[in-house]
Amino acid sequence: MKAVAPGIIERWFTAGFREGQHEIVSSTQKTIEETDPHGYVACCEALCDMDQRNTVNEVTVPTLVVVGAQDPVTTRADGQFLIEKISGARYVELDAAHLSNIEDAHHFNLAAGSFLNS
Repeated sequence: MKAVAPGIIERWFTAGFREGQHEIVSSTQKTIEETDPHGYVACCEALCDMDQRNTVNEVTVPTLVVVGAQDPVTTRADGQFLIEKISGARYVELDAAHLSNIEDAHHFNLAAGSFLNS
């Protein structure tokens, strides 16, 4: 995992966050490096093979779709697709990459709190 951890970190956090939040980034990278590679590969395979685009419209519970504006993994287009398919879904876009709950925790928590309290 040590060999792939830097590439994962580049997708999960923006360059600015990586440069300014060394402690958080280092801690996250260490977690990746210590992850069982078999488990990580199995997770990647499951996500790779999973395609729920034809069933996502069956979601009937209140839904908040949070997208990192700079996320190369789950893009704005992916978020827009979800809110078009899930009736009544709310969309929030944060200035972050994939782990917006860490990179922009303040705004993520505000959005989640507002959604949960509505």
